[in-house]
Amino acid sequence: MKYPYESVVINEEVPMLLLMTSVRYVAMHWHDRIEFLFVVKGKIQVLVGSEEYSLKENDLLLINSNEVHGVEASEDNRVLLLQIPISFIKKWHQNIEVESFHCQSFIESEQGMFNYIRLLMIRLMLTLRKKELGYEIKIHSLLLDIVYHLISKFRVSNHKQINRNNSKDMERLTRITNFIQMNYMHPITLNEIAENEGLTVPYLSRYFQQRMGQPFVKYLNGIRLEQAVKYLLETNWPVIQIAMESGFSSLNTFHKLFKDTFHTTPYQFRKNQQKTLNNSLKNEVKGIESYEYTEEDDFNELEKYIQRLEIIN
Repeated sequence: MKYPYESVVINEEVPMLLLMTSVRYVAMHWHDRIEFLFVVKGKIQVLVGSEEYSLKENDLLLINSNEVHGVEASEDNRVLLLQIPISFIKKWHQNIEVESFHCQSFIESEQGMFNYIRLLMIRLMLTLRKKELGYEIKIHSLLLDIVYHLISKFRVSNHKQINRNNSKDMERLTRITNFIQMNYMHPITLNEIAENEGLTVPYLSRYFQQRMGQPFVKYLNGIRLEQAVKYLLETNWPVIQIAMESGFSSLNTFHKLFKDTFHTTPYQFRKNQQKTLNNSLKNEVKGIESYEYTEEDDFNELEKYIQRLEIIN
């Protein structure tokens, strides 16, 4: 299991990102894609701006393009994740860049329109998995069906706006977050970034909180924590080396933040993940560099899931 899943390249033949994955920690970020998170197993916490959502099995959440969001989980989970590029939708719906959508299954009692999205997402995954003759055509068909359903059922009306950053904010936030991601292993201060941006420290502190939905220090520690999780999964380095390489000032600071987030120690986290990997048959996704995901059993479960949804619908 490799992170971040956001690094995956979307190609022309399959114009989407679709993964069945187990999420542990993904720091706050944004992209020009509409994203669906469908929890198949377990629970995850999703932060969208300043809003936090606790998603459990069967919950479906849409994240609009350029909405700042992050994900974390303290228990085993399986999430079906779909990202559709705005550039793909724009070919058929030119106003997509100014549209917003509201799709949160966990706040609605009637699940019919959400079940249809769930059904299409699972069909997409099974189609991509089987890769039968002409599967690219089927994927385009299913994607367009999702887009149509999205526009007809989940479009936000003019009187209700979803808070998203504008292009100027995106440029500034991109500079700031790129700087943090390139220098997280070193001491970074708000003073340093404020000087780079020609802003006062108080203004930058408020600006970052408003646009990213969390304080600068929390975001910085989130980036460091994300790197630490990668090191725990991908190396056999001692925990103290991982803490230092990830930019934490001390082992105690790293331990406290890790335990507060995942409710376990770094050592036990690594041990549990290694045990899971040793007991699972992993399959590498072709075309996605260095990313491994899911077990064969997951696809058997999806086959059963789709049968239940088809009966309901």
